[in-house]
Amino acid sequence: MASQGTIPRGRSTFYDPTTHIWTGLRTPPLFNINQSLGQLVLAMLHRCDAEHVVQVCADIGEGRRVTAGEMYQRTVRVAQHLAGRGYGKDTPMAALASRNGEHVAPVLFACFALGIPVNTLDPAFTAADFAHMFGVTRPVLVFCESNILQVVRAGAKQAAIDPTYVLFEEPIDGYTHVEDLLQPTGNEEFFQPTILDDPASHLAAVLCSSGTTGLSKGVSYSHAFCIANLTSLWRMTPSDSLLAFSSLYWLSGFASVVVGTISQSTRIITRAPYTPQLAIEIMRRHGATIAFFSPYQANLLTHERELLTTELPALHLLLCGGARVSKQLYAGLRRCLPAHTVIQIGYGMSESCLVTLTGGDYSYRDDCVGSLQARTEARIVDEQGVHALAPGEKGEVQLRVQIPFCGYYGNAEATADLIGPDQWIRTGDVGYFDADGFLYVIDRKKDIIKYAGWQISPTELETLVKQLPGVLECCVVGLQGEGTDLPAALVLRTPGSPTVTAEQVQRYVDEQVADFKRLRGGVFFTDEMPLTPSGKIVRRKCLELIRASRHVPELTGH
Repeated sequence: MASQGTIPRGRSTFYDPTTHIWTGLRTPPLFNINQSLGQLVLAMLHRCDAEHVVQVCADIGEGRRVTAGEMYQRTVRVAQHLAGRGYGKDTPMAALASRNGEHVAPVLFACFALGIPVNTLDPAFTAADFAHMFGVTRPVLVFCESNILQVVRAGAKQAAIDPTYVLFEEPIDGYTHVEDLLQPTGNEEFFQPTILDDPASHLAAVLCSSGTTGLSKGVSYSHAFCIANLTSLWRMTPSDSLLAFSSLYWLSGFASVVVGTISQSTRIITRAPYTPQLAIEIMRRHGATIAFFSPYQANLLTHERELLTTELPALHLLLCGGARVSKQLYAGLRRCLPAHTVIQIGYGMSESCLVTLTGGDYSYRDDCVGSLQARTEARIVDEQGVHALAPGEKGEVQLRVQIPFCGYYGNAEATADLIGPDQWIRTGDVGYFDADGFLYVIDRKKDIIKYAGWQISPTELETLVKQLPGVLECCVVGLQGEGTDLPAALVLRTPGSPTVTAEQVQRYVDEQVADFKRLRGGVFFTDEMPLTPSGKIVRRKCLELIRASRHVPELTGH
């Protein structure tokens, strides 16, 4: 129910004109939050038809299938073997670095069932990346792929920790392999998940913040947070099949495992890196009904001609989020996808989970990220962070969720910088609500470029550059000048298209923008955009590439 004084805006959003606070439906969580995530996962697997397929490994043969009964049994065996080695709810931390392999889910679920917190990492990390996160979370148990063992060990050495290792994929002498934990115990039927004293404070997972502008922080999720916020991210049924390339490092990958399993759906997984050709082939071959792609992945998909000639009769929903989805990208997806496929755009952050979602094509508005999800609140505040603003006024987006995250792991100062005592999260995003309760996110506050006193939105310029034929992707950053910032563009050309030049890009932008928005820092090209493992463009690395390229005469600014 909406609070007294609020005004309904649309079917699921309410607005208080006194406080300028927007509120989603105050419905209770779908599941009891006074239990562990492991209890819930195992209960849903046990309740499911034992022969129902819950996972398809697209890399193995024609697609190795894992049933609900098999997933339950594997989870129990891993949990029993780990418990026999002394691991449980008093274990301070485990870490997991793997692509979406066959045995990743039962290992994760076993940790949930025992109350072992898991720091999810990406196998593409360098030793320095591992060292940084190991220094934050200090895991005593590390699950990783055998092919990255030496990199992981080097990171552990730099962080001065000496964890126990359990390997996925190829076995290595002297190390425990996941198959060792999958051996029969003889008493699987007697297993009971650990009862947690307080699921609202006991950690289930520590995810990494995106790391697009600096080093990642550990985003702490309690069992209650996961059950309240993850299970209702998007609607799935047992008849659905979900494809997402994200590893557990990213919220979408972590959520896919949790949501897909609890909803008794089928998850289609692959250890292969994303390519649009592979995505199309897996969706076609395995009949994916739901797919999740980052905006970067979705943009590559719109440039793949094969999509126009491939029948995808099962695909009824494409989810896109993690970065801004421009109206041009939406139009490209709508043009390439079947008419029956609904496109939904989501907005949120690891620290809040998903907070808005578009209702689908029937309610789409250009550059909109949708209306508030249930159990969420939002407000727009002025530049000083003091006054809440009315509809149509632009400012910083602040969020509040009914069950909040547990802060940054081991970093109380960063937590206090992000979230106040009243639980409002300062997102750093600039946006506004329209009169109907739809949210528009314009830019990251810290990414705004200030030239000669003017504020320039890099997203606005990036969207413009990507409209130029021959441009596949673009990142605009500010180069430090004499008392000001100069907008500069790093451009990835479209393969096979006529070569676009720096002069063409610069002229194309200069002819369409106000004088202060011109690309005075120059235009630069790259053969590969620097991305986080989750597919987000890393602005600080783009800036480094531009700085390193400024000596090339053809590419200097004007």
